[in-house]
Amino acid sequence: MRDEETGLKMLPIFPLNTVLMPHQLMPLHIFENRYRRLMADLLALPESEQRFGIVSIVKGSETNEDLPQLAEIGTIAVLRKTTSNPDGTFEITVIGGERFDIKSISVSKAPYLIGEVRTRKETPISFDKDTITLAQEKCIDFMMMVDADNDNASRALPDEPSALSFLIAGLLPLTSIEQQGLLNIDDANLRLKAVMKIINRETILMQEIPSVPAPFLTRVTISPN
Repeated sequence: MRDEETGLKMLPIFPLNTVLMPHQLMPLHIFENRYRRLMADLLALPESEQRFGIVSIVKGSETNEDLPQLAEIGTIAVLRKTTSNPDGTFEITVIGGERFDIKSISVSKAPYLIGEVRTRKETPISFDKDTITLAQEKCIDFMMMVDADNDNASRALPDEPSALSFLIAGLLPLTSIEQQGLLNIDDANLRLKAVMKIINRETILMQEIPSVPAPFLTRVTISPN
């Protein structure tokens, strides 16, 4: 439900110890009763409304009865695939949609959290095509260095700077604090420069310690949509 005057809307909130980036595909295993209820509620809605918010936990735990301290900015998770298991759990895949600011959090009649949120807009920018091409090349080179057989390395990366910066951010081996820092950046130019700096850092690290495994790239899928 959206308030057209204020731009605020109510959104189910799923706290996690990680960050969902816009355009990033993320698999989730749903086993807690409250989130099983969330899935049941979402699946009862039209497909266009099957979405919830993923927000990184700053302090506390998503399995704790107490309300954890959450980041102020999250990402809408759009259901892409849902499989129900015989034991009542779910295997789902979501794709990151728009970012949002959390204005308030409450416990609804349902057992999961409900947030009052407002869409967070990107800062309008102009971007140099050469910079975008360089970022794409650096990302592909890094993925090939990590795993030459990784399917992600052969996939076309988007030309749009915002989508490109978020996709690269979703592929990199970052702490949740680093992930959240990138999610919070409104300027795609600055975000793309930040992820390129991280790629340079990780490339140097892997060259110095080539035996360091990086299985993260085999677990994450990119989507240009």
